[in-house]
Amino acid sequence: MLVLLVLILGACSGNQPVTEGKDSAAPTNEPASQTDSKIPEELVIADQEIAAALDPVQPLTSSYLVAIGAGETLFKADPEGRIQPVLADSAEAVDATTWEIRLKPDAQFWSGKKLDAESVVASLERSRELDKQITPYIQDLTFSAIDESTLQVKTARANMDVPLNLSSYQTLIHNAEASYDSVEHMDLTGMYAVTAFEPQKRMELAINENYWGQKPTVPRVVHEQISDEQTRMLSVFSGNSHIAQKMPVSAISQLQAEEAVTLSTTPASNTQTVYLNLNRPKFQDAKVRQALAWSVNREELIVQAAEGQSFPVTTWLSSNPAFAEARNAVYARYDLERAGQLLDEAGWVLDGSGIRMKDGEPLNIKLMTWGGDRALGETLQYQWARLGIQAEVQHGDYSLIETARESGEWDAFIEAWSTFGEPFTLLSGQYAPTGGGNYGGFDDAKTNELLQQLSEASDEASRHALALEVNAHVAEQAPVISLYPRSQITAISRNLEGFVDHFRPFENLVNENLKFVSP
Repeated sequence: MLVLLVLILGACSGNQPVTEGKDSAAPTNEPASQTDSKIPEELVIADQEIAAALDPVQPLTSSYLVAIGAGETLFKADPEGRIQPVLADSAEAVDATTWEIRLKPDAQFWSGKKLDAESVVASLERSRELDKQITPYIQDLTFSAIDESTLQVKTARANMDVPLNLSSYQTLIHNAEASYDSVEHMDLTGMYAVTAFEPQKRMELAINENYWGQKPTVPRVVHEQISDEQTRMLSVFSGNSHIAQKMPVSAISQLQAEEAVTLSTTPASNTQTVYLNLNRPKFQDAKVRQALAWSVNREELIVQAAEGQSFPVTTWLSSNPAFAEARNAVYARYDLERAGQLLDEAGWVLDGSGIRMKDGEPLNIKLMTWGGDRALGETLQYQWARLGIQAEVQHGDYSLIETARESGEWDAFIEAWSTFGEPFTLLSGQYAPTGGGNYGGFDDAKTNELLQQLSEASDEASRHALALEVNAHVAEQAPVISLYPRSQITAISRNLEGFVDHFRPFENLVNENLKFVSP
């Protein structure tokens, strides 16, 4: 550890200038200027990965720009899951398929150009054309300008929650007339403006002097890519970075013992999920799928694979704060006996060696994992072995899962999709026959009927109740197995105040109230 620390300090002192820059006010790679009290004037954020491009329509770029205070959306979710206006001033549902959104009167882009309804429409339409990832949020929305400060939104379905859809970082508002080929030409609305950029290495920002809202107190921000987990952790210990994202759960004890660091461990609004390939004959029997779900000890999973930094969920949607009442629905407990009975009924019986067999074939599962999910996969392997199932964990790069999905040659894999958003959009994306997240090919008549009812629900109470019904029915059919919200471990310097714990930490790193205090 000491050797690594020395190497990091040496590397930091030898950084080369970035490849792009603005004017002389741009931060340099010289040590940050400090006051006599040693308070930094530069906030350094270390992340596993940073933006590969400047244009918000490029993959993942909008999330990084929102996270570091450069980009903004019309609305945003607060830590309790309530939708709050950002660039919007107010929103009103005029009728079942029409919303009117008033814009902040003083909002403007970095360039000084006024943010008006026409520019918002142009931004969203540019994203619609060039960014496939925005599709789930605006595919059913039509935008037009009523006047300079009022945006009209028509919805393809009645009673859609438009502000909720427009709170996604994918809907970042940008000047569609600007070019995004360099930092000099990009034009966003955030409190910080990009001054220098080296793709997937380093982005530097300074306070946007034209910012329409409350300006931050920290003069500069640096977003730095440090792919190695241990190096990222040591960068916080050494004081070379002040916020470090995506810390490994295995390092929680070490991070908690470090006096110079505090931790944010708020579970994200997503669900660690085992997706099953329903084209495999063994998974076409619902009893087999249900047995897998009943045999999962989620409390043990959280201890072994998440260092206790999460909570169990038995249904997919229940990691969303708005649907917390469904966390223990359907599979309310760990029940190995019931799981065994279901497998017996399905014809998978134990042989003399303790293996489940049917027609001379063993019940085996190849479970693919990636990223930090190796321990999760291995714990599931151990738990299913108690039931007589032979599970093999294949851990590797995410591209291997993508390749397997394309070929159809897979049994199961673990992935976590966000569960925060408009319920119909989320649930149809996962469980409608054509849903982008319906990897296993689930096609269930009752689910499709409930989704249709959800799309037509006329009030919030009905939508909520129907979403819970879809969620529970799918869990009973078990095309997927829900486990727990993915742990999000962020290390923060104790000299930094104002960091906000949030279930969407990937877009809430920087806020205007962050400030350094004396060591």
